[in-house]
Amino acid sequence: MWTRDANLTAVLGANGAGKTTLLRTISGLQTPVSGRVRFDGVDITGLPADRIVRMGLAHVPENGGVITELTVEENLRLGGLWRRDKAARAAKLREVYDLFPPLAQRERAQASTLSGGERQMLAIGRALMSDPQMLLLDEPSLGLAPAITVRIMRILRDLRDRDGLTVLLVEQNARSALSVADRGYVLALGRVVAVEEADDLLADDRLRHAYLGF
Repeated sequence: MWTRDANLTAVLGANGAGKTTLLRTISGLQTPVSGRVRFDGVDITGLPADRIVRMGLAHVPENGGVITELTVEENLRLGGLWRRDKAARAAKLREVYDLFPPLAQRERAQASTLSGGERQMLAIGRALMSDPQMLLLDEPSLGLAPAITVRIMRILRDLRDRDGLTVLLVEQNARSALSVADRGYVLALGRVVAVEEADDLLADDRLRHAYLGF
């Protein structure tokens, strides 16, 4: 259950552990076999994905899912299209450009021309255009250079600290995720095998070797 205490939680585990399925279920893209999903005290199980977004929960899927035929600005505007307040949408667009200067420099460029790191920034920026209370991210470092990964992780930490955004981060790069997370959940074959503070997970040699690969 999401609470109003902003935090950054990492969900870790090997391929096939159920990390992506978890995010897709929370965001309404997949129907759970059992159990319920509650967000801010409200049962959102089975609600349409667009309604869940309007309730304040945004999802950045693996590989971002940007629309390559559209420009950077057009992709971003799609993220806040449902918001009726034009002034608020414009203000949020400026915030996203301030957060990701490379996007501001290429606002008229087609998304297909962006680098991998720029596309990931665009995907996160588009999600932020909905002004979420909670952001779900699926493997944001996938395929990125180490320097870009560090930059993305720092931005996520800043969103938590500066903007009070709660972040649920699915990441196979466990060391990178735990460097910015408050706590971590470790999954194995769809089951939670450990829940610890990030520093404790980093220090737990048994867990690291058995489930996190470092």
